[in-house]
Amino acid sequence: MTNTPRLDSIEATGTFHRFERIRLADGHQLAIETRPGSGIAEVGLFPGLTAPDADGWEWEEQWEEWLTCGTLGTGGLYVDVPMKAVRDLIEQHGGEHSKQD
Repeated sequence: MTNTPRLDSIEATGTFHRFERIRLADGHQLAIETRPGSGIAEVGLFPGLTAPDADGWEWEEQWEEWLTCGTLGTGGLYVDVPMKAVRDLIEQHGGEHSKQD
């Protein structure tokens, strides 16, 4: 099991209706918005990071592409992603980067 202190903190306290960025060990990034203890999150994947073909990543927000005039590239915005799926994605990329700022 990979250490995920930033995700653990975000999961416990929530993000207060804003997205918080998490840097991954391999240099990729994601942004997450969640309420404390909800068990789900809205997750934005930065370009270069793709959602796994796994449970929890089905609900891509199509409005994002429309709002950005189709300039998303890779990445995407996913709603109602289980925190377990977010944790699994982070672990697949080597965990969290030691420096988050």
